Amino acid sequence: MYNFISWFLELHFMMRKLCFLILIFVWLNLVNSSVEGCTITKGYAVHMLTLITYDNVMVHCKSKDDDLGVHILNFTTLEYSWTFCENWLESTLYSCHFWRASSIDEQTFQVFNRTMAKTCYQGFHDANTCHWGIKQDGFYLFDNYARVWAKQYDWNHGRKSSQKPTIESALVYP
Repeated sequence: MYNFISWFLELHFMMRKLCFLILIFVWLNLVNSSVEGCTITKGYAVHMLTLITYDNVMVHCKSKDDDLGVHILNFTTLEYSWTFCENWLESTLYSCHFWRASSIDEQTFQVFNRTMAKTCYQGFHDANTCHWGIKQDGFYLFDNYARVWAKQYDWNHGRKSSQKPTIESALVYP
């Protein structure tokens, strides 16, 4: 009987410790998602710059949890960006739909996912940035390792460009 009581008290104590650790983990995740500084996971920003100044480029971005709404890029607003903390599973995903006011050009693709996180990672805990350039011929992602703008998508097609990454003189290093 004594062994059973001892075992039960030890199990009870272990369960209390486990519940306490779970509460701390949940609290840290809530803090992580509600402040700019990321406490547990890496922080990222997605930054878009348009070089199409003669036409409005509409951008609608969202993730599973956040709809960022429609934003208009043009000669008065050349840039759009937002920040977020990557989730602890490293499965954060943002997609954007782009379209132009005066043409039928449009495109939808992922602007942040697990693969791009590696390209955008700059060695910081909460200041890693994915830089996207929007040009007349398509969409470019800045590769922080190779230090080049690499074309990723054409307007209308949505297929990965077969071009090798090249340095774009019209896009300036962020």
